[in-house]
Amino acid sequence: MKIISIEPTPSPYSMKVNVDEKLPDGQTENYKRDDEMQEAPAYVRDLFQIDGVKGLYRVVDFIALERNPRIPWEEILPAVRQALGSSEQQEEEKQETNAGQQEEAFGEVHVYLQMFRYIPMQVKLEEGEVEKRFGLPERFMNATMKASETSDNMLMERKWVEQSPRYGDLEEIGKEVLEEVNASYDDARLEDLVKYALNNETASNRSFYQKVTMEMMEAPNWKDRYAALDRMDPTEEDLPVLDKALQDEKASIRRLATAYLGMIENKQVLPYLYKALKDKAVNVRRTAGDCLSDLGFEEAMPEMINSLTDKSRLVRWRAAMFLYELGDETAIPALNDALQDLEFEVRMQVKMALARIEGGERAKGSIWHQMTEAAKQK
Repeated sequence: MKIISIEPTPSPYSMKVNVDEKLPDGQTENYKRDDEMQEAPAYVRDLFQIDGVKGLYRVVDFIALERNPRIPWEEILPAVRQALGSSEQQEEEKQETNAGQQEEAFGEVHVYLQMFRYIPMQVKLEEGEVEKRFGLPERFMNATMKASETSDNMLMERKWVEQSPRYGDLEEIGKEVLEEVNASYDDARLEDLVKYALNNETASNRSFYQKVTMEMMEAPNWKDRYAALDRMDPTEEDLPVLDKALQDEKASIRRLATAYLGMIENKQVLPYLYKALKDKAVNVRRTAGDCLSDLGFEEAMPEMINSLTDKSRLVRWRAAMFLYELGDETAIPALNDALQDLEFEVRMQVKMALARIEGGERAKGSIWHQMTEAAKQK
């Protein structure tokens, strides 16, 4: 089995590796680092000998390769190429790269709330192989115990509900999420949810959604403003309120407003997302980039081109991914300038975007060779 090409995925921690052998229809292969490997194919055992390979999923003619966030692709890719081999010609191709000092991992953190009948119980954060849990204040446990009186098996009913990802330090994110959950679920809301649980009812929209007004977003306590916004079901009519929320002093409120804008599939949201793309908080800017990419409006291209020079590597990477997906010839000058980015993942996404725009699908495959060769020269 040989590598044909490599393609990016929406996550900086996963790569799609296209290979020249196909699995039979309906057959898949799925492995994690901690799995028993005695019965695994030889290529799987070889890949897991590489420091940083966390998991792989093979289907049809490609392998989705997952890495440990703390080990950069710059170290992994040459070893993957050596393990599998490549169908490309091994022409000499020298490429200057700016070594720079290796920055820390991208810092994408997956956030989960453990819920029992709509009542939060605890927070779990995952960053690669690292997991950390945070307990909520006692009043949440008290509400859970009251609500469990009619449950045959409360432990079996608990479930982890994934939230929007965050970016940064685990401890700081954990503190931020705890603040937000504590603000959103006041005593009155918890009491309502307990009543629904005791009556074996599904919590209705009255428990979740409400019309958010300008006056609510002027409450002196940020927790009241966040709690109000957290129960919004956003539509075009809410754009003035969301615009006001984008100006809030609390970054959690600005981030939530930005995420809501991404849920409104209308070009009216673009000016507001452009504002969020210039926010002082990295989380808000990255969320705006995610929203613009998910919405897929080509009109956002100039703003995302500008984001290639953002001071945050997270935002630059998201901008390069957007241009890989939707960019055209107008993005080429800025992408060429971004080839000198210090971050490997950013450079790779930039090269992918340039190859797709300038040369189409055929050109994408050569990036695998270019980037692995450049990594070996470092």
